[in-house]
Amino acid sequence: PEVKLDPRKCKDLKISTEPPKMKPPTHKACEGFDGVVIIQNGDGGGASGTIFFQFMVGMLLWADQHNYKPWVYMNDISKPTYDEVVHSQGSSGSFVMLEGMKIGYARDPDDPLGYLFPGKPQLRNKKRGLAPKEFSFLGTGVWNHYFEPVSDFSPGDKSCIAKPLVEFEYDHIAPGIHSQAPWGVRAWRYWMPDHIQRRDLPVDQWFRPQRERGAEVARRYIRFTPEMEQRAACAHPYPENSLGLHIRHGDKGIERVIIGVEKFLPFCEAFVDHGGGTIFVATDSAKVVKTILSKWPKRITDRIYRAPAVKGLSQDNTAAFELGVSHHTTNTEALTDALALSKCTFLIHGVSALSDAAMFLNPSLIDRSVDLDDEENTSYMKDFVTILHNSGMNRLKTNKKKKKKRVAARES
Repeated sequence: PEVKLDPRKCKDLKISTEPPKMKPPTHKACEGFDGVVIIQNGDGGGASGTIFFQFMVGMLLWADQHNYKPWVYMNDISKPTYDEVVHSQGSSGSFVMLEGMKIGYARDPDDPLGYLFPGKPQLRNKKRGLAPKEFSFLGTGVWNHYFEPVSDFSPGDKSCIAKPLVEFEYDHIAPGIHSQAPWGVRAWRYWMPDHIQRRDLPVDQWFRPQRERGAEVARRYIRFTPEMEQRAACAHPYPENSLGLHIRHGDKGIERVIIGVEKFLPFCEAFVDHGGGTIFVATDSAKVVKTILSKWPKRITDRIYRAPAVKGLSQDNTAAFELGVSHHTTNTEALTDALALSKCTFLIHGVSALSDAAMFLNPSLIDRSVDLDDEENTSYMKDFVTILHNSGMNRLKTNKKKKKKRVAARES
């Protein structure tokens, strides 16, 4: 649902901790499907962008491949996104489906080493076959606090009673979907088999089919709740002709290179010089915010918007979810940033699952973004100016004396 900005709702935005209401069953959800696959978790260490987008896209792709209706009801395995207080309330309620089917494993014919990833569903025991079982899952399910259900399945759907319920084993997810499935989506080139890592391809060519695949899955399945849409609209009220900056610091430096905040400023200046509008900043670093507001030119900072009263801001290399802030709060804040970034016209970013999430939600950003982590690219600014020109933006006439003063001030 697209939610228009209601300024009255922006004055005192609160994060609800109430369990989301379960939608009543349609009793038609399983018609034409071979069963239901419950999506319960990503890996044990991923944060919001990784769990809610990267892994989610992979598991939804599996559901499509094997004609299984997806149902997201998440547990506590993905610790950074699970809130012991908020997400542990209640349960799914009891319902009956068939037990005895499991997700098998597959190998890629292009992989000489035979790495495994989730494959076809198969019977656990051919002699025993399938049998009715009463299922129940603890907690709120996590997902529906932030998103609409991915499908029309609800526990108790009569059309599903005679269909099997299957679930992913941890190895299906990591390393399976995470590294070894040829159809998975990745946010950067961490370890994976050579035929998936494809070091022979330029970075942008390696990312493009994955981002397009993620965008198609997001279009079909991933929709934020109206409450989350309203939060994003309050954080970024003027998204038309806007530039998004995703400046990821925090624990990024443990595995990847931190991009200095100063590297983002020239893009903001070029954007403004070409008649750009607002600039939305998404970051997990309090130091980044302080630097921008205290050292960047006023003509830039006057255009900047960011989510208000963010609690998950790190002062060092600590991850936002390790600051002692409620994980429900850090989920909400990170997902608000992802959604607000997706509303932007252009995006400057480094490699991050949250940056990719913005592109999944708005695939036009695939062609309107610059990845500052792409070490193979030596013409970032030239590429960005070309993107601006291709979008119909031309450089505005400026007072040459003022321009020289700005350049001298920046160099000093």
